[in-house]
Amino acid sequence: MKKIAFMTGGGDCAGINSFIASAVRHGSQKYGAEFVGIKKAFEGAAADNIEEHLLPLGLPEVLGLEVKPSTILASSRFNPFSPENKEKGYPEKITANLKRLGIDGVLATGGNDTIKSAMGLAELGFPVIAAPKSIDNDVSGTDTMLGFKTAVAFGSQAFRSTVESARTHRRISLVEIMGRDAGWLSLEIGIAGGADLILIPEKPVDLKKLCERIGEVFARQSYVNIAVAEGVRLRNDDPVLESVKKQSPVVAAMVEEDLGWDAHGNPKLGGVGQILRRIIRYQLSLKKLEDVRATDLGFTLRGLPPTADDITLGTRFGTKAVDLLFSGETGKMVGLQGTQIVPVPFKEALAQKTVNWSDEDLSSVGVFFS
Repeated sequence: MKKIAFMTGGGDCAGINSFIASAVRHGSQKYGAEFVGIKKAFEGAAADNIEEHLLPLGLPEVLGLEVKPSTILASSRFNPFSPENKEKGYPEKITANLKRLGIDGVLATGGNDTIKSAMGLAELGFPVIAAPKSIDNDVSGTDTMLGFKTAVAFGSQAFRSTVESARTHRRISLVEIMGRDAGWLSLEIGIAGGADLILIPEKPVDLKKLCERIGEVFARQSYVNIAVAEGVRLRNDDPVLESVKKQSPVVAAMVEEDLGWDAHGNPKLGGVGQILRRIIRYQLSLKKLEDVRATDLGFTLRGLPPTADDITLGTRFGTKAVDLLFSGETGKMVGLQGTQIVPVPFKEALAQKTVNWSDEDLSSVGVFFS
């Protein structure tokens, strides 16, 4: 094994470049390996003009790279193993492209969807090692992953600014935070940011009880700060939602709106903060919509310079990933378990990781559930 390719798929985040820089330094110095990046991940690898997607990566190219935000290799959510793309022969095209370029193995960074694609490539017999990357912190087999700590650090600062503003103007403030099925990001940003209430996808929300709790906090301190994960689902048959839909055409339209699906079959999300904003206004009989503010942190949590935690994690992941690849391992992800970086089989990593704290612990830090 001599020539290794990088692919960085899915949503970008801090720490990816740290992984690339570490792997190149370690692999070049210990194994004499040659490295190349494939821009746009599996989309670039499947391209007819794959040569135009290549970026040579030697020691000069990665000098100082570990502190850079996002990924120098761009990204894509292209799914080569979807039924229609398998029918078009994209998996075989990718392996043919890689072999034609003399690439012996792949180092990939990504979340659940990219790891699924990496597993497909490994099952075709191509050596692949991956590193988990997700600000949602939702990949199993690792305590944390690239991008999460940086997103929490920035997000909690941003949240704290809304806390101060809500206090100053005596308002209710909602901050919507990424997290489709896992509420780790909302949980930790909410705790560190000083949220009065935290809503996560793992816990059901009864809108009547939620609004009653918000009313109690508002009556006590004249402001309320709420962290809400974008993946919080509102029951369509919730009586409060049904009532507000009749009063607010905006809520009715947003609830019924179909945002579509991504390339991996995941529903696109966004807007729960705006829906809850109006529900709270009507339920608490507030005079103006401005009495409830809604902020969406959204993609502000992605393109951030990595904190020391993510630089360190990316560095350790990169070193271990190269060692695994050169030891003959494939179909595995590097993961942090305790203080150790360990190999984790792809199938084990793909089990959905959700918030697993006890109800007592969640309640003690402000998580609301019915």
